[in-house]
Amino acid sequence: MVDYAEEGSDLEIVTAVHVTAVSDLPGELAGQVSAEVFRPYCRIRGYFEKRTGAGQKPYAIGFGISLPDDWNGRFLFQGGGGLNGLVREPLGALASGDVPALFRGFAVVSTDSGHQSDTVFDVTFFQDQQALLNFYSQAVYKTTLLGNRMVSHYYEAEPKHQYFSGCSTGGREGMTMSQRYPDLFDGIIVGAPARRTNYSEIADLWSAKTLQALSSANGGVPFSEAQQALIVDSLLQQCDSLDGLEDGFVMDVAGCDFDPAVLQCTGEGTSQGCLSQQQVKALGEAFAGPRLASGENIYPGFYYDTGISAKAEHGIPGLLQGVAGPLGKARIDQPFDLQREIDIAENFPLAPGNATLKNLTTFAGSGHKLFFFHGVSDPWFSAKDTQGYYLDMAEDNGGLEAVKRWSKLYFVPGMGHCHGGERALDRFDMLSPLVDWVESGSEPERIPAWSTVTTDTRRRLCPYPDVSRYRGEGDPNREDSFQCVPP
Repeated sequence: MVDYAEEGSDLEIVTAVHVTAVSDLPGELAGQVSAEVFRPYCRIRGYFEKRTGAGQKPYAIGFGISLPDDWNGRFLFQGGGGLNGLVREPLGALASGDVPALFRGFAVVSTDSGHQSDTVFDVTFFQDQQALLNFYSQAVYKTTLLGNRMVSHYYEAEPKHQYFSGCSTGGREGMTMSQRYPDLFDGIIVGAPARRTNYSEIADLWSAKTLQALSSANGGVPFSEAQQALIVDSLLQQCDSLDGLEDGFVMDVAGCDFDPAVLQCTGEGTSQGCLSQQQVKALGEAFAGPRLASGENIYPGFYYDTGISAKAEHGIPGLLQGVAGPLGKARIDQPFDLQREIDIAENFPLAPGNATLKNLTTFAGSGHKLFFFHGVSDPWFSAKDTQGYYLDMAEDNGGLEAVKRWSKLYFVPGMGHCHGGERALDRFDMLSPLVDWVESGSEPERIPAWSTVTTDTRRRLCPYPDVSRYRGEGDPNREDSFQCVPP
């Protein structure tokens, strides 16, 4: 049993409000929660561990906790994003379909990870040792302990089960909890984890610089609108039908062996119906990822997928847009120097917090469960990197078949970073099957998913390495018209 005795001894509650109607929700949630799913709850914001840090700057661990009137006995930690610095409203909406965890009866908590900022990519906290330690993992751990104390006091009963759900930085936090605090959470959902940002930023900058080199010869963009459509259409022609149905989704991710060379123009000319030799070469290099002189990848490349041409209005711009990641963009106007980037990565202040540990024997041995999901079109963190960790972790924990009994990986076709995409299966409920798996031993076979753009289109996400295939009959817009089969 975890000892909650000390955490939050200097607790300061800033606000405590009973939210009884959708109209009472904070302004940033306007229109995001429907009256049909809303349930009353107590909304609390506060701070603990206040101190003066490096440069005489004030620090604290900020948190939010939502306590539903109709509590189901469960606790959910909602992971953060970016470099944190602010407390996101604890609803537990990630990977929970159409009903956030709070409105299902979960007590939900979140944190700013131990420093305060008006922006999510403020690096000034890098100067403070404790702020970095809190960002790596301690703020989540400490806030979980405090949250448990508050829940137990409020309901006069301890939580029966504890869950975690997060994407990006929140995904890294979830991985860190499984790796460093294996007894803390019964079930964890990890989405598109920023598990080693120091190296993913090299890949993002490499991709952006490689494609931006085309811009001067192509009207200021790497590829015209017509050429972007040509790339995606050609990808679909080659890989869409691998699942038995041409429907605009590449469901067999690993089985898609797209070669951009098929789009190269013949002769010396170029047109909107083909790519120049320079464009084909740059496209292949951008998606292959940065390599050492030996040919070894320092970070995996990216999968070709239908969301690679996504515009900003559909989430983070897709890889074809040639946009650098949030931390590497400061050097976008400098010549790309791989050795310089490696030196920066190896000395990056966030590197010690990378989620790379693979021995999860205590986590798995306690009966805990771990879900991974990753958008195949994610331009910031490659789905190949999460896949690589999953396979390496499996090798260290008894092999893939053994690990599949407590952990699953799901690719999400068309989806960018955590959500979005011009036509993506970015709505799904992983929380319900996780609860069923943890509490009743019901192992999930697949995850129903649907698109926020075409809401009548439903598919199934299959646990890696299985792929979703059309049965050959039935309504192609029904999830049960597909089956999960080995590749």
